[in-house]
Amino acid sequence: MEDQDILRKRLREIRGYLNLTQHYVSEQTGIPRTAIAEIEGGKRRVESIELKKLAQVYRYPVAYFLGEDKEPDADDTILNAFARAAGDLTTEDREEVLRFAEFLRFQRKSKERERG
Repeated sequence: MEDQDILRKRLREIRGYLNLTQHYVSEQTGIPRTAIAEIEGGKRRVESIELKKLAQVYRYPVAYFLGEDKEPDADDTILNAFARAAGDLTTEDREEVLRFAEFLRFQRKSKERERG
């Protein structure tokens, strides 16, 4: 697979995984939505500055999109999506999410202790 194919495939897959629309990505990066569609469709090359902006929105390293980094594991992908979502929350909401995560961790540890 060519480098450009890897790049466009990864850009499209990560955007889809994060459940982001091309419109949202366009608003966040300043890249026209039509350009994003053309990049993902292989009809246009991505400029280096555009790639940097896309990587920032997706919270992935540029090297991943260039095929230099390994495929992120599921935990990394989930954590990246979580970080992106948390960025839009208020401080109070983030604290609530943290309390819930700590509750889930406590529940898991309790169940592990019960199993012995």
